[in-house]
Amino acid sequence: MESYAPIEVRPDSKIKLEREKPAVWSHRQPEPSRAAKVVSKLALLVVALFFVALLLEGMLRVAFYHSKDFSMEMWKYAVQLKRPVPNPKLSFGHRPNGHAFLMGQDVQINSQGLRDYEYSLAKPAGVYRIMLLGDSTTFGWGVPLKDTTAKILERDLNATGMPGYDRVEVLNAGVGNYDTVQEVTYYETRGRAFHPDLVVLVYFINDPEPVPVERKGFLVDSSYLIAFSVNRFDGVLRRIGTRPDWNKYYSSLYEDNRPGFQACKSALIDLASTTQRENTKLLVAILPELHQINNNYPFTAAHQKIKDILTAEHAPVLDLIDGLRNHGAETTLWVTPLDDHPNGKANALVASQIQSWILSNFDRSKNPELQPSPSLTKN
Repeated sequence: MESYAPIEVRPDSKIKLEREKPAVWSHRQPEPSRAAKVVSKLALLVVALFFVALLLEGMLRVAFYHSKDFSMEMWKYAVQLKRPVPNPKLSFGHRPNGHAFLMGQDVQINSQGLRDYEYSLAKPAGVYRIMLLGDSTTFGWGVPLKDTTAKILERDLNATGMPGYDRVEVLNAGVGNYDTVQEVTYYETRGRAFHPDLVVLVYFINDPEPVPVERKGFLVDSSYLIAFSVNRFDGVLRRIGTRPDWNKYYSSLYEDNRPGFQACKSALIDLASTTQRENTKLLVAILPELHQINNNYPFTAAHQKIKDILTAEHAPVLDLIDGLRNHGAETTLWVTPLDDHPNGKANALVASQIQSWILSNFDRSKNPELQPSPSLTKN
């Protein structure tokens, strides 16, 4: 065999030996799928919308903390002062001892669920007691308690006096969004326990509506943003004509084939029967819709239908429109330029008419103190 001498490599040798380099492995990540990218973007969008919603919620809470926006204030009223009840003909009522600030007014509900002072169920001696049944117009939407029809009537009757009585109490049993069925149901299940001498049902043009259902839910009750969005969307539908205007809608309630109208009619007949059976006086006072009362009132036929129902039952009816018209522009009777609930001026005109009717129809025979002495009646 041939032998070879080893190669000696000196430090200054021009021969360079390359060191063996370690292998380098690639760790490159695979590209995310298209679906993953979409999910990621949607997640970012949801988070962004959530924070925008929180911001809007906060802004709306500040803006409507003390407002006179009808829709938002009615929502606050339902959330803060109403509660569902088991009776489907009543549906809801006031929370006893509830309190809220609505339409610029401090609203306090007493222990009996009335927007009024405290009254005992037992009628005190020497008291003539009147109960006003009605909806938000009787409740006193947008006015202080002292300017409600009930309290104005109470003051005026006590100022003039009721023969044979020490004082007069007028109880405000109005509840916002009640219709005639609910008002009569309230009286028959609760109101009559106060033993009123006179019941005044303040009838309004939308009373033949079906009994509304009070829906409760965490988001619906808690979110100003949801309430605001729903209310404004409903307003848009009305403006573009998808929903009927107030004139056509109210007129349609009085069609004979409407279940709501038939229920309203039955409730009025029941109230007339109950009060007659219990020897309690009844007055149904028809409050007009205040948009157009000075000229060409659009609901005269509807008023007449209600009058005909009550006349057949021998129940007194008082149409309040004559005492309300021609007291200036209709808007001077509204709580705000955009809300036609009766203001203090309108309530005073209503109370004056009811007071005149009471004094003109006051039955002295119901008060034993006014009966002539038997010795004076003998021949």
